Amino acid sequence: MKITDLLSINTINLNASAKDKKDIINKAVKLISNSGNISDIALYKKGVFDREKKMSTGIGEGIAIPHCKSSSVRKPTLAAMLIPDGVDYESIDGEKVKLLFLIAAPNSKSNIHLDVLARLSNILMHGEFVYALMHSNTPETFLNVLDFAEASIEEQHKKDKEEAKKDSKYPRILAVTACPTGIAHTYMAEEALMKAGKELNVSIKVETNGSS
Repeated sequence: MKITDLLSINTINLNASAKDKKDIINKAVKLISNSGNISDIALYKKGVFDREKKMSTGIGEGIAIPHCKSSSVRKPTLAAMLIPDGVDYESIDGEKVKLLFLIAAPNSKSNIHLDVLARLSNILMHGEFVYALMHSNTPETFLNVLDFAEASIEEQHKKDKEEAKKDSKYPRILAVTACPTGIAHTYMAEEALMKAGKELNVSIKVETNGSS
């Protein structure tokens, strides 16, 4: 599964605007409904807002990843929005959100929304990819950036794993990241630790934990 397998031109809006957090979530839900993969929009929307009551999915630096696992979702789906003027979203750093991904996942045992969160978080930890997404002029360009970013990160992770097998004068570091609400931060922390390890030429393995 790739991020772009869950997105389509019909679920991307590169010029969105909203007066507040509630308004942008309502518009994002309407956008994701274009996929035809949600049987009960009202039930899904309620799930998204219930999730926000636990903790804002505004992860900082102008990015939000609202998400919901619901019986109303037929198959995993994504919507993406650029909000040029930004919108107040109660983010952890107080910054206005300008890039938003909304995740819709079926209510199954697979927890596929966490896999999507992990993949998105890895991409969004790289400033050059975020910049390219923010400056995409067409949905096609936006999708191409995501494809390139995901392939590049996957290739780099493969190289890092091979490098980790080599002998090193440093001990291998094991780390555990966690987040009480299963939000993206646990995966962003993983990516940050791996990047730091590479810069220091230190082998590191990270286990990510969500609400479990």
